[in-house]
Amino acid sequence: MKAVYIKEPGKLEVIDVEKPSIKKDTQVLVKITAAGICGSDIHIFHGTHAYATYPRIIGHEGCGIVEEVGSAVTDLKPGDSVIIEPITGCGTCYACRHGRYNCCPDIKVAGVHIDGVMEEYFVTERNKLYKYDPNELTPVEAATAEPYTVGAQANAQANTQPGDLVLIHGAGPIGMIICDIAEKRGATVIVSEVNEDRLKIAKDFGAKYTINPKKEDLKEAIMKITDGKGVNVVFETSGVPALTSLSVELLSPHGRLVPLTFAPEPVPINFRLMNKNELVIAGTRNQNGKFPEVVESLPSRKDRIDKLVTHVFPAEEAKKAFDTAMDKTSGSCKVVIAF
Repeated sequence: MKAVYIKEPGKLEVIDVEKPSIKKDTQVLVKITAAGICGSDIHIFHGTHAYATYPRIIGHEGCGIVEEVGSAVTDLKPGDSVIIEPITGCGTCYACRHGRYNCCPDIKVAGVHIDGVMEEYFVTERNKLYKYDPNELTPVEAATAEPYTVGAQANAQANTQPGDLVLIHGAGPIGMIICDIAEKRGATVIVSEVNEDRLKIAKDFGAKYTINPKKEDLKEAIMKITDGKGVNVVFETSGVPALTSLSVELLSPHGRLVPLTFAPEPVPINFRLMNKNELVIAGTRNQNGKFPEVVESLPSRKDRIDKLVTHVFPAEEAKKAFDTAMDKTSGSCKVVIAF
């Protein structure tokens, strides 16, 4: 079977590997139909991912059709359409015991620590699969479920409320998904992005205001929009460390900052402002129990999902798909590989 394989940083190829088989009675064999390219997959390709090991079949945003079920699986059958949850915690550490398996120190993420979903067949536990109606979602649309769970987790960490003023640094796929969810929660959203094409997309995802910080002073623009009060929530999705530091200055009292990036170096934070305004910095990683709500909501988001996914490539053209996702002039937002 075909698999998208990174032998070492910079070396991506489509190879033939042995088809996996069910080893436990609680497992399911899934024929993969679509898999999205995440920014973390690009980091694995570049060799800048903090946790990935090589060689690796990549991919953690996947969906497919049940091919075979283990003997203990009674609520799924061959032919069912399913979305895959790619993370598993150890189940015994402090985080797992408190229901936070998404930040387990021994977490296993498909496509990062273990082989992932960018292959024709994938075996996983039954409790990591969520059925969806193929009459309501195409496989390409269903493949966006995992990044939507990341956006749902970030908004939960921020406790985004109706009436909140929200600033999102970066209008990439995750930024747009966070925008979509925040706007649906009743927030007023501001998106800051240097790419004009992506700023236009932000409007389609519910952004009321857009700012290009190359063309205007970001802090001045925020204070003008908020009458000098600052925003209530900031999501930092751009990967620019200086914006994490600046975000503290843009927040109102009782504001919340959710940085989604893994900066390679420590980022300075003004703790005087943090304590004066009782700000909260809430980390976020992966997702925690968000798949059921996201899978249920996806059909109502089809108009935005179809704008989010800009390119679809067959598995044989995986390298071209990655080149497109990495090319800032390609007009790409979310790129999906179809099997």
